[in-house]
Amino acid sequence: MKWYRDRQLWVALTLGTLLRVVPALVWWDDGCVRDECTYIRLSQRFADGEGMTASVGWLWAPGYPVLLGIMRQFTGFASTIKGFQVFAAIVNTVLIYLLTARAFAGREGPKLLRPRRTAMWLYTLSPHMAFFATRLWSETLYTTVLLGALLLLLKARDALEAEPTGPRPLAMAAGVGGLVGICVLFRGVATYMLPILLVGMLWQHQRKARAWAQAGLLALAAVLVVAPYSIHASNKFGARIISDSTMGQMMWLGNNDFEPITFDYGNGKLSQRAFNRTRRTGRRPCGDKDDAIGREKCQKEAGIAWIQDHPVEFVRRMPLRVAQLMNPHSLLTRHLRWGRWPGMHQLTDEAIILAGALHSLLVMFLGSFGLVARGRGAQPLVFGGILVYHCAAISVLAGLSRYRVPLEPLLMVYAAGVIAAPRLTIDELWGSKNHWRVALAVVVMSVVTPLILWYLPAGWPWWRTW
Repeated sequence: MKWYRDRQLWVALTLGTLLRVVPALVWWDDGCVRDECTYIRLSQRFADGEGMTASVGWLWAPGYPVLLGIMRQFTGFASTIKGFQVFAAIVNTVLIYLLTARAFAGREGPKLLRPRRTAMWLYTLSPHMAFFATRLWSETLYTTVLLGALLLLLKARDALEAEPTGPRPLAMAAGVGGLVGICVLFRGVATYMLPILLVGMLWQHQRKARAWAQAGLLALAAVLVVAPYSIHASNKFGARIISDSTMGQMMWLGNNDFEPITFDYGNGKLSQRAFNRTRRTGRRPCGDKDDAIGREKCQKEAGIAWIQDHPVEFVRRMPLRVAQLMNPHSLLTRHLRWGRWPGMHQLTDEAIILAGALHSLLVMFLGSFGLVARGRGAQPLVFGGILVYHCAAISVLAGLSRYRVPLEPLLMVYAAGVIAAPRLTIDELWGSKNHWRVALAVVVMSVVTPLILWYLPAGWPWWRTW
């Protein structure tokens, strides 16, 4: 069945739109919080003709601030991007539906539509995903570009097998590279994600010359998309810049005498007073805030020096930083605890917080298990590589649950495979006769489970962190 003929998908799209539009309209004057305010300032400067600028010593990736600046120029308000994000959430639902169909093609049993419908509902009903579509953060749009790149990558592989001498596989590979380049312009961390997609393009096709041509075009297109801004920013700021310049600040947050700082409810420093109190217990930020490049260099050197002086502590903190990333709560919990959505009964707030935490916990737990148990071919290889890469990057810097938002949809695909067919999942795991897969499942779940549960109690003020 074609995706647009599935009536249940259209029901999910309608309900998902309502779940995002209604809060945006009811609390339209909610204001900004922390990074959102920075995005707004950057967008104002862009609209005023200053181009991409630094803020308080950070030079962020340009994608989202520039979009906000364009919205401000056309409508007078940066917040009108929320309407675009609601539409992007609709696209994300369809992309997850299609990615799930590919993940279990030919292995869905008699209920052919169940896994893909389960995945679409996981995204539609996620409180966290709905929340981020109504806020001024880049997560929803970044998710769209990332999922689009992954789907096009898989289609490019199929096209190579169907049309081994035609131009279409090469054109699609170039399209993947273009989307990857956009990802880099939205988030600097995506820069080092490119090799994972190249491996995915070549997986089981490495003896085909055309597959290498696809990989080359993918890399070239990504470079061509990023290069104009990279050259402009490097000339403007007098340093080599690919997309952003924030690693030094992240090292200050995560490699300091105080434990890694986040701004999540229950494991972070929510007030400026608490943040300042903690900051005084570690090394002070170095470098001038008005000199983003100089500050970045100084902060990075100080972070490396701290790691060299505290190698054991650096390694000991790795699980903690990943646990901050995998905190089942999100900034939605913080938002409700701060009373930023007035007018709702406290029990409603508590129900939303509980539902959001349980939803993310379910997705991370079952998604990790399903990825190992039911993953076959290039798709789980690429998905797993992206997930492991982000966890590795966070483990050496500083974690925040916001960084997990674009990653959860990848896990929703395989969580849906477990929920829709639990018996088939077990049969595929045990019946594979690949003992390495069973061993990998044990290892993955032994690592993932405590990391997910680490900060689960922290969303409620009467509990302490484990």
